[in-house]
Amino acid sequence: MKEPVNRLVFIGTGGGRVVISNQSRNAGGFVLQIPGVQMHIDPGPGALSGTARTKIRPAQTRVIISTHEHTDHANDINALIEAITLGGINKKGILISVPAVIDGTKEELPWLRNYYKSKLDEIFKIKTNDKVKLGDLTVTATKTDHDIQDCMGLRIEGPDVSVGYTSDTVYFKELHKEFKDIAVLIINVLRPGSDKWKTHMCTEDAIKLIEEVKPELAIITHFGQKMLNANPLLEAREIQKRTGIRTIAADDGLEVNLEGIAQGRGVQTTL
Repeated sequence: MKEPVNRLVFIGTGGGRVVISNQSRNAGGFVLQIPGVQMHIDPGPGALSGTARTKIRPAQTRVIISTHEHTDHANDINALIEAITLGGINKKGILISVPAVIDGTKEELPWLRNYYKSKLDEIFKIKTNDKVKLGDLTVTATKTDHDIQDCMGLRIEGPDVSVGYTSDTVYFKELHKEFKDIAVLIINVLRPGSDKWKTHMCTEDAIKLIEEVKPELAIITHFGQKMLNANPLLEAREIQKRTGIRTIAADDGLEVNLEGIAQGRGVQTTL
């Protein structure tokens, strides 16, 4: 069967210290495939090895995006560049990230090694509201409220794609404005129910955001251990029941066919 031209593939759906330490779920982020572009977003631990369990070929990745410097969002950047460039033999690829990931901070070294800096075609260092044009595609850094300054969410938009990604953030009053008119909204939901945490969203926060944004499809991911114990599938069902918006709980290896979604022609998912 022909693979969809536009699709999301979730390499890893884990988040938080306990899940990352125990590898209850992979933390490899997700891949967006659209015509001519394969993007790997937030390549945490297992991003490269996790592709072996999917149909994703890391050598075909053109763009890497890391939304912030935490291990579960940046750990495998260099490993992916190694795969993309065949160990640095073929100079290619684009990295889009925040300054802390690329240059480091006063307290921390950068995630990106100097060797791999020279092997990429382009590096875009961006902050909130900055845009990167990749042909017909526009990547916009959205506002977050996390426990570090250099953190961004994403809008990825083009003729046939409309995807928003909250990254790690608490819910705040203006958050929905960052994702106005987005068709597919990916939300990092660390905890179930109303079990709030000071740096992440819980299910109740996701419900508020989805009600305000009204995407065609919501996908929750980046689960902590409490969320896994509660069962993300049940949390997604509760979100869908209360918002009326189709909601999927991502799992490692989940594929989501995006073809036609912006035109309301439905969504097909496969494991």
